[in-house]
Amino acid sequence: MATGYNLEDYETVRESFSWENIYAEADWDAPESINIAHEVCDRHVADGDRIALRQVGVDGESRTLTFEELTERSNRFANVLGDLGVERGERVFTYMPRIPEHYVALVGTLKHGAVFGGINERFGPDGISYRLADCDASVLVTTSDNRETVAEALSDAPSVERVLVVDRGDGVESDEVDLETALEDASPTYDTVRTNGEDDALLYYTSGTTGPAKGVLHKHRWVTGVAATQHFATDLREDDLYWSTGDLGWLTGPINTLGAWFWGTSLFTYEGEFDPETWAELLDEYPISVLFSVPTAYRMLRENEGLLEGVDLDLRHALSIGEPLSAGVVEWGEETLGVTIHDTYGQTETGNMIINNYPSMEVRPGSMGKPLPGITAEIVDPETGEPLEPGETGEIAQRGDYPCFFAEYWEKPEKTDGCFVNDWYLSGDLAHKDEDGYFWFEGRADDVIISSGYRIGPFEVESSLGEHPAVAEAAVVPKPDRQRGTIVKAYVVPSEAAEPSADLAEDIKNHVREELSAHEYPREIEFREELPKTVTGKIRRTELQDDAAEEASEAA
Repeated sequence: MATGYNLEDYETVRESFSWENIYAEADWDAPESINIAHEVCDRHVADGDRIALRQVGVDGESRTLTFEELTERSNRFANVLGDLGVERGERVFTYMPRIPEHYVALVGTLKHGAVFGGINERFGPDGISYRLADCDASVLVTTSDNRETVAEALSDAPSVERVLVVDRGDGVESDEVDLETALEDASPTYDTVRTNGEDDALLYYTSGTTGPAKGVLHKHRWVTGVAATQHFATDLREDDLYWSTGDLGWLTGPINTLGAWFWGTSLFTYEGEFDPETWAELLDEYPISVLFSVPTAYRMLRENEGLLEGVDLDLRHALSIGEPLSAGVVEWGEETLGVTIHDTYGQTETGNMIINNYPSMEVRPGSMGKPLPGITAEIVDPETGEPLEPGETGEIAQRGDYPCFFAEYWEKPEKTDGCFVNDWYLSGDLAHKDEDGYFWFEGRADDVIISSGYRIGPFEVESSLGEHPAVAEAAVVPKPDRQRGTIVKAYVVPSEAAEPSADLAEDIKNHVREELSAHEYPREIEFREELPKTVTGKIRRTELQDDAAEEASEAA
């Protein structure tokens, strides 16, 4: 029976999958010498005034770019790079907010055959300089209001010879290139470089929990895998307005931007950071039909769900990535947003969301779903690389025979080789698979808590904590304990109406003990006003674990 979804029956599509079918769906000839920019932009010029990007600034003003305008602006940007002497294969990085110029730089860089990399604006000078210096980047595109931070960063990144600046009211200095003026002076026509599928295209750095960040290199073939995900998991159609809240400073940004444009779908973006009130207003004002965000955003909308009262929602599909979704958030989405929030899983190395919940498939809250058609993913023993039986905990692993899969860690061959066992790429993420093939996340390989011989995955405990009405956010870590080896300690941010107390802590403990299990409940709870987070919004459990270890040491 037809479902109306792009993926109507998961098992049938997975068994019969071929890349040729994806190409046929997109009316795409898939030449060997592909260029991402051509496939996602130039190919749609004939569609006339179809909107490629609708952007809303922090001032509330809306700007649009049609595919025709995006083609012309990116042509001009590619010509600017050529006029500046930038050669094919050179690294061009951006450090910008979600403004139209950022998206023009992305497409124009790829057109020119250069390698695009993004740096999120939350990074300070050290984070910027490390990335630029590590790959000998030659160009940085930024805005005038970032000048002070960029100047400090460039003192330790001597390879950057050209800085292109979008004037945000602060002016452009003599040693900078005024991007708007340069674009106006450049030719609106450009012959897109016909790169090979194995040519370098994107370079993004992992945030990493230990050691310096590693540059993850993707090739132009990457676009074919992204097309599959946006077709099957995101379920995009030409008439959608797709709000992917990710930033081009992370690979999630290009995944959803370029993947949407491959299918000719209009992208929506908001310049500012997350704010529940503003997001509610945007969802009310614009006909956003597909929303892709992170669990933190959904949780905060849930905490402020009164803002959504009376909002005219046009959503037909919602997705999440970054951390697993609890059953409570999924249920809230169905009740308040009117859609099921579909969890997805991927890494910078996988280049895409490789395990997903699909609209036509039963969603099991807490599960990341099933592998994308065309993907070979398994739960394996990290020592041997052997696939494990359903129910057994191991590492999420993937074969590298997939277009989106990364080519290498930038100039770190030993690091690249070190993440493979028996031809499986090891993600470092622990999970198990049930009898029906659903994957269930359990935590990072170094996050698992072993207490009294029990292996305890943080996610289950945190999900249970999150269901208590007094808990706004929570993270659990192991704390050294003389009797049990380690115990589960929870750091809890109380909800606005809750008053931290010993009695409340006991009530929360009992809730987890009763709702989850007697061996997994947190034996200690510490209330905090906020939890430490990475620049991507993920909780820094290593920092909390260090705090717990120090506390145990002082008490010994």
